[in-house]
Amino acid sequence: MKNFCSAPFVHMYVHSNEGHRVCCMSTESTLIDNTVEPDLKKRWSSKYYKNLRKQMLSDERPEICNKCYSIEDVGGISDRMRFNDLYFNNLKPDIVHGNQHKSPIDLDIRPGNLCNLRCRMCGPVSSSQMVKEIKENKFLTKILGKGDITSSDTLTITENIKFLLSNADKSKRIKFLGGEPTIMPEVDEFLDILIERELFSTPLHITTNCTNGNKRFMDKLSKFKAVSFNYSVDGTGKVVEYIRDPVKFKTINTVIKKYHDIAHSGEISFTLQAYNFFNLPESIEWANSIGIILRPEILRYPFFLSYKTIPLVIRQKRIEMMMKYIKRLSDEQQKRVEPCLHLMYNDTEEYDTKELANATKMFDKSRGQHIKDYIPEIWNIIKEDYDAIQI
Repeated sequence: MKNFCSAPFVHMYVHSNEGHRVCCMSTESTLIDNTVEPDLKKRWSSKYYKNLRKQMLSDERPEICNKCYSIEDVGGISDRMRFNDLYFNNLKPDIVHGNQHKSPIDLDIRPGNLCNLRCRMCGPVSSSQMVKEIKENKFLTKILGKGDITSSDTLTITENIKFLLSNADKSKRIKFLGGEPTIMPEVDEFLDILIERELFSTPLHITTNCTNGNKRFMDKLSKFKAVSFNYSVDGTGKVVEYIRDPVKFKTINTVIKKYHDIAHSGEISFTLQAYNFFNLPESIEWANSIGIILRPEILRYPFFLSYKTIPLVIRQKRIEMMMKYIKRLSDEQQKRVEPCLHLMYNDTEEYDTKELANATKMFDKSRGQHIKDYIPEIWNIIKEDYDAIQI
């Protein structure tokens, strides 16, 4: 079955603020409300899951899964492929219960939006700092909404935690994301339960912004035999400091090495957008210098920060240069970067640069920054629109 994905049979994505989707790549137009069905055991065997499992067993391509299929169509490695690599061979599909263990064995846990950063491509659902910023700068509601968050107590219900961890010993991956999971008390609680049950072989996967290297958290992680990291870093120097305010690149450079010392594997997740489009080669060089592979992921939302806001003639010329540059990289690094470059190069769609200029100026006003001091390449593209905008 060429379209089959193991995710609906083994995986559960739980986000306390956003609502519920099948996985982080699925594109449900209406998210399943956490407050409507907070019982995760019931959710796992709901009509929604059963219908999706039937589609997969019929080798259909569900519309909500198009992100993965589009990545594969240009030669990339998708989450669907990763799920199948992990679980397909030992999976006994069950339409009602998902698998032979009758519970999810692959978890994506996002306890809320507690975070110490306010990344420009992020939003209030995943950043408590952006909620605060919106309240202090009402004009940001035009691009970020009102910042109202509907939280649920899904991950505070004892029965839910028991259900999620009921077959943790069968799991090949438990992921923690945020917000910033390294500062979330709920993540600490999950780790404490696993430690108490001596499930040290349970593979853990942490997505972190590399700003918090406190010893208490790292000591807990060091007890586990398989810890991998997704280092969420979107540039070097002033570029990443502009995108991920108020981070300092010096801090990232220090903390990422501490995590990698206890990691069994890890890679840098580089959210490729307009702001760091010109910084990709420098970021790859930095990643190589510390011995970590960089994996670009094309930003799909918000639209105003897309690479498509860079005029086509400029971006194609830059991509041609980058294609020549990556030829001298390792095969492993080329494999990570090349599909993104080809996808962008073959994409002739252009977004209005005024949208990028507008969002940039709004954030600049809120944060007391100016794009020209951080990313002059973007400033040269948007300066006419930027100067004309009144906020």
